[in-house]
Formats: sequence, C-alpha cells, structure tokens
Amino acid sequence: MKKTQTKDTTGKIILSLVLLFLGEGLLSYGLYWPAILSLGFNSKKAYWFAFLFGILVSAVTKTTLGLASLLIVVALFLFGRFREQVRSNIWLVGLMGVGLNFVSDKILGLSWTVFEGVAVFLLTVFLSRLDFFNDDLHLSNR
Repeated sequence: MKKTQTKDTTGKIILSLVLLFLGEGLLSYGLYWPAILSLGFNSKKAYWFAFLFGILVSAVTKTTLGLASLLIVVALFLFGRFREQVRSNIWLVGLMGVGLNFVSDKILGLSWTVFEGVAVFLLTVFLSRLDFFNDDLHLSNR
C-alpha cells in the first residue's frame, strides 16, 4: 500500500488558495507563504503547484505574469535545501516566511509593512500549533 497524504495535501492547497484571495485580495498581505512552505515539507510535486499558484498571484496582484511563479518556485527550492535544518524549529520557518514575503513584495513592486511581516509570522506560529507542518501520517482506530 502506497503511503500518501492526499487529504493533508489537498487541505493545504485549499488553505493556500483561501489565504491568497483573503490576504492579497483584501489586505494586500502575502499570507499564503506558511501554506506554501508547509507543502514544501510534504510533497516533492509542490513545484508544479507553486508554478500554477504563482500565475494566480500574478493575476490577483496585477504584476508581470511568470515573475511570481519564478519567485515561489525558487523560494521552495531554497527552502528544500534547508528543510531538514528548520524542520524542528518553527520560529525559523516563520522567519523564512517573513523574509520570502519581504523579498517577493519588493521584487514584484508591492508594498510591504512591518504589520504584514508580523501577520505572516503569527500565522505560521498559529498553524504550527494546529499541527499544520507535521508530515507524519496519523492513523486512527475505529
């Protein structure tokens, strides 16, 4: 039997889309970074989702098509290189999310505030309290 986490991955994809439209659409905040980074923990196929997600980011933020895709895919690649070092320290994941949010907003020409950075960091901590970044399968006996 193949060990998959399709429900967890689907939930993270849906959450990232909700955070995209809530964050960038209403608040102009990049609240989707914690959800994107959590996909980097679990799925090797997250690059394809990141590419398509970047096209949506470009459409929502009205920026150059493809630039957001490139930024998100590169961010996931760099995060993958440091994944094992930051796996146990959620504070580092939060700081990476804030840093990636800052860099992507500056490259895309969007505004960035300290409140946005604090919101991304607090969202990362909140999602970690909900065991969102855990990549273990949880089986229940019924």
